Amino acid sequence: MGDSATLLAIGDVHLGTRCSGIPDAVMDWGIDPADLTPAATLERCVDLAIDGKVAAVLLAGDVVDSSNARFEAMIPLETCTRRLLDAGIEVIAVAGNHDVEALPRMASMVEGFRLLGAGGTWQTHVVSHHGAAVAEIIGWSFGASEVRQSPVADLLRHPLARASAGIPRIGLLHADLGASGGAYAPVRQAELDDAGCDAWLLGHIHKPSLAGVPCGYLGSLAGLDPSETGPHGPWLITLLPDGRMEFRQEVLAPVRWEEITVSLDHGLEDADDVADRLLAEAEARCRKLAGEGPLPRVLGLKARLAGSIPCHGDVMMRLASGDWTDLGRMIDGTAVFYGRIVPALTPVRDLHGVAEGSDPAALLARRLAALEEGGEAARELLRQARAELAGVAGETHWAPVDDHRHAIDPLADEPLRDMLIRAGRAALDAMLARERRDECT
Repeated sequence: MGDSATLLAIGDVHLGTRCSGIPDAVMDWGIDPADLTPAATLERCVDLAIDGKVAAVLLAGDVVDSSNARFEAMIPLETCTRRLLDAGIEVIAVAGNHDVEALPRMASMVEGFRLLGAGGTWQTHVVSHHGAAVAEIIGWSFGASEVRQSPVADLLRHPLARASAGIPRIGLLHADLGASGGAYAPVRQAELDDAGCDAWLLGHIHKPSLAGVPCGYLGSLAGLDPSETGPHGPWLITLLPDGRMEFRQEVLAPVRWEEITVSLDHGLEDADDVADRLLAEAEARCRKLAGEGPLPRVLGLKARLAGSIPCHGDVMMRLASGDWTDLGRMIDGTAVFYGRIVPALTPVRDLHGVAEGSDPAALLARRLAALEEGGEAARELLRQARAELAGVAGETHWAPVDDHRHAIDPLADEPLRDMLIRAGRAALDAMLARERRDECT
């Protein structure tokens, strides 16, 4: 290799979808929803690639969310691909479990769109820059929406000879790393290590994990829902003349999700002050992100309220009534809002003191104390609650939730315990508030 060259690697785009969880109120602040889509983020990637004169753009699968999303997905993909090709930039992709039909169709429509390993095979391609070979890309594509065997195991049985010993070989793969089984090409780290590649760029998992290592997930191009927190965007891979590679994420996603903890301990005596505290914390988080790089167009926050406050009951009632739903403001051109506020507050109250009585509040306080302390009593309460709720959780109308990419079992110990404590705390506050009102009348 002579001069350094650059590749732009892009993880799961899911064209044809939109980022969920953004309230309509944000659009009233002058935000165009079309600017927040994965398609808009892909266009920004194309601008970056052309301005940076990269040698190739690599797509790690699930570029398209569904083969049925022909207008919303295929047209933006074709437009972006043609822009790159017209600028002399190669476009190399592998198919994931979502686009087993869409990417082969794109390869047949657009000459120059290179799909590696179509139909579940391994294939290599050499990327050139200024007439010199700079990297060899080896890739495999899903041939069906479910693949239960490791594709890398097949590569180890039938290895492909390197195109050149003088350039790095980079694996491009959509797979489930570390899975012991499953339907999405489960692979083991040991298999990747033995395959002889200098780096592995992976798609499928939406949380990026490539930083500092030559093997990891590129992550989703844009945070598609509030569970996809942290920075998202493509990765620039610099191929140095001595054969080394440098990886840097370009945080281009117009929507970003963050989880924060907001302490209500100090200086807060009234529930009316909570909104001001939340907005102050939102501004502080925005300032912090501004010091790390460009701010997103929209910042969605999930807040965990922590602390021990005398107005605990009033805060819980405000949350239950939705007083702070979609609370937000514009900060330096970024629309910041609270998509969810989760209470983890402790009343200024001794549960064990309340539990000494014999009324319903005392019975509830004893059960709450058991849940918070853990142990056999907590396990028995969880068992009883699970038995009571199993029928509801198993109803067929919850099936779409179960199929969500980030679904969790609501009857698992930790989610169930958290739900019972929050519901129990709210109920206990209501009971004691009612007792206080009765005493005053």
